Amino acid sequence: MSRSVGGRIATMASSLTSQLRRSMAAPERGIVHQTLLLPDGAGGSVADRITIDIWRPLAVHGHSSDSGEGKVALLLYTPGSGKLRTDNATTAAALAGLGYVVVALDDIERAPELAAAGVKPLLFDFTSETAYNVTLDSGDEKVHQQALRLIEVLDRLAKLRRRPDGPSWLDTVVLDRVGAFGWSLGGSTAAEASVLDSRIVAVANLDGWLFGRAAHGAVSAPYLLMLSDFPFPSDVELDHATPALRYEARLTHRDLTEEFRLVQRPGSLGIRLVGAVHENLSDFALGLSFWRTWLRADPVRTKAVIEACLAVFFDHYLRGKIPAGCLEEGYTADGVQRFRTSEWPRP
Repeated sequence: MSRSVGGRIATMASSLTSQLRRSMAAPERGIVHQTLLLPDGAGGSVADRITIDIWRPLAVHGHSSDSGEGKVALLLYTPGSGKLRTDNATTAAALAGLGYVVVALDDIERAPELAAAGVKPLLFDFTSETAYNVTLDSGDEKVHQQALRLIEVLDRLAKLRRRPDGPSWLDTVVLDRVGAFGWSLGGSTAAEASVLDSRIVAVANLDGWLFGRAAHGAVSAPYLLMLSDFPFPSDVELDHATPALRYEARLTHRDLTEEFRLVQRPGSLGIRLVGAVHENLSDFALGLSFWRTWLRADPVRTKAVIEACLAVFFDHYLRGKIPAGCLEEGYTADGVQRFRTSEWPRP
């Protein structure tokens, strides 16, 4: 038996053990999860509302922040393209357990209040130069629209708090210094929203290509990038004879060039999760339908690494805590690599 096969079997065994422990663990207490139809501030019809999911601590625990003691930090979340606001519910609950309020909204293709508008799905088409350029333009437009919607959620939360019948838990939430994160295209949305609204002071991108102004040097907020173990494109692939391979490689190269610039800034960070697939940055890899990925990376352990890094990143920028964990220069963890070069070393 080769070492690689033996390693995969060992990883699968670890994955199964972790999943068993996870299934037997007691549900986390002290967290409230609810769905809310967010009004536009003037009452409005249901069609004018935005459906969000909220994960929040049951009680305020006096976390410190730049806005003072007893305030609760807010995180805005956007899912992957064509996905629902619950595609990272495990991570949202984990962050709520640490005292954050996490607000998530659907991808615009899946938002129930936009169903009648028939939002055109974003297609990643790399079959020709024309298709590639259309993909870039469509990605820019969709990410921009989603970023505006994310900002609208923040505006509506502020309006809701001013209403006499607004929820009491919202009184303690800081709305002028918030964090944003997202998986896949949701990560691009979070980055773009930070360009458009200075209230978003820290951004985490979970394995997403950048689009919009965020793809062209406009992001100034501290930035956390968490990458799956997707191969970086080679020079050969950038000029491959097959258009689908050539243009996907070129988009990936364009993205990694800007990502590398962003994470090299002081206070920002890029890490790569060895063996992880794209779905490991969401809840999907925890599901049985993705059991084959358990041969590559333990999904529960990978989730724990992601959540711990998100926590210390947002703790630093929203709560003023000293950099810890993955933010420390000497940080090491099994299966975690710092993103230090846009030309990733190959075996």
